[in-house]
Order: sequence, then C-alpha cells, then structure tokens
Amino acid sequence: MTVTDSPPRRVLSGQLVRFAIIGVASTVLNLVLFALLDQIMGRQVANFVALVLCTVINTAANRFFTFGVRGSQGHAKVQLQSLALLAVTWAATALALVVLHHIAPDASTWWATVTVAAGNAIATVVRFVLLRRWMSPAPTAQEAAEAIPTEL
Repeated sequence: MTVTDSPPRRVLSGQLVRFAIIGVASTVLNLVLFALLDQIMGRQVANFVALVLCTVINTAANRFFTFGVRGSQGHAKVQLQSLALLAVTWAATALALVVLHHIAPDASTWWATVTVAAGNAIATVVRFVLLRRWMSPAPTAQEAAEAIPTEL
C-alpha cells in the first residue's frame, strides 16, 4: 500500500457517507417530484417518472462523488446498469403503492409519498451494493498478490 492508498475500511466508510448524502438528496428530490406529479397523473406513472429522472441524476452524482469515476468512459454502461436497478426500485415502490391502495384506496398524497419513501429505503441497500461492485476498479495483479496471505 502506498502513502496515497487508503485502507479498505476507510474507503468503504467514506463511500457510505457520500452515498448517504447523495441518497438523501436524491430521495428528497424523488419524493418532491412524486408528490407534484401525483397531482397531475396516476400514482404509478408519477412514481415511475420521478424514479427515472432521479436515477439518472443519482447515478451521475454517485459515479463522480462516491466512487471517484471521472471522464466519460463507461458512463453509458453505468447509466444502463442503474436503469436496470431502477427495475428493483420501481418494483419495491410500485408494490408498496399497490399495498397502500389495497389497505387505504383513498389515501392522501402524503401517505402515498411516505409509502414510496419506504420502498425506496429497501431498494437503496441493494443499489449501494451493486453500484459499489460495478464501479470499483478491479484490483491489479500486484494488489491481488499482496492480498493473499503468505503465512498460514
């Protein structure tokens, strides 16, 4: 490990903090968009539109700030992977809205927004794990060799 390298635990904790900050901002934006769109279109459509917009913004922010990926190389691939993750998030939030509609068909926008937030929270854990895996560079041959214990 060189002086500029960070121990894995420190890298992970820094990534978690940055991911959380971006996640909170993205979630707030998502919920505001959902609440506004819920007033003019159906809940499921509002949910989907808000999720797509926020997924693109969230992925770009996490790519740059959380995982330190610069430049345009691989940008389209990561955006496509994140849109695939959108399916997980959309499924969680759409199912939550279906359950809300079953329990309280006349639920207010406030309760629908809280429900979407709960679905988002569940999907966020999956999103971090997959984004971290996709965006972390593969170890070099030397790093891999250094990681293998030499003593038994």
